[in-house]
Amino acid sequence: MNKFFTFVLGGAIGAVSALFLAPRSGEETRNMVADQASAAMNNAQEFGEQAYNTIQGGIKQATEKGQEVIDNVKEAADKGVAEASDKNDELRQKIEAARERIAQQVKENAQETADKAKDVVDDTAKEADKAADEAAKKAEKAADKAEKDAKSDK
Repeated sequence: MNKFFTFVLGGAIGAVSALFLAPRSGEETRNMVADQASAAMNNAQEFGEQAYNTIQGGIKQATEKGQEVIDNVKEAADKGVAEASDKNDELRQKIEAARERIAQQVKENAQETADKAKDVVDDTAKEADKAADEAAKKAEKAADKAEKDAKSDK
């Protein structure tokens, strides 16, 4: 701001100096100053209008860009929400499918274990029957031998 003030002050000093040192009459100088002031005023008004139009254009452009950005953000947010919802549904389906597979596997494993336990019980029962039969045969042989020994001792 300091340089601008210095510039304006220098311009004013130059203008005043030109008025005092000019070889024209006072009326001519006043007319010339009035013409220059009028031209400067017209130029200032034109410059003001141009600045106003430029600023208005910039504001309009910024508003349009801002609205465009807002629309893009809203669109991206809506798209993100939709994608997240789709992924959520997909994940739920995968979890449910995994749950069903695990339940089926547990059921199959339980059935296999039950079948193996039944086989072991059946095998054990057969072995017990064999052992009982052998024990009965040995007991019968022992009884027969004891009876023979008893008869021979008489």
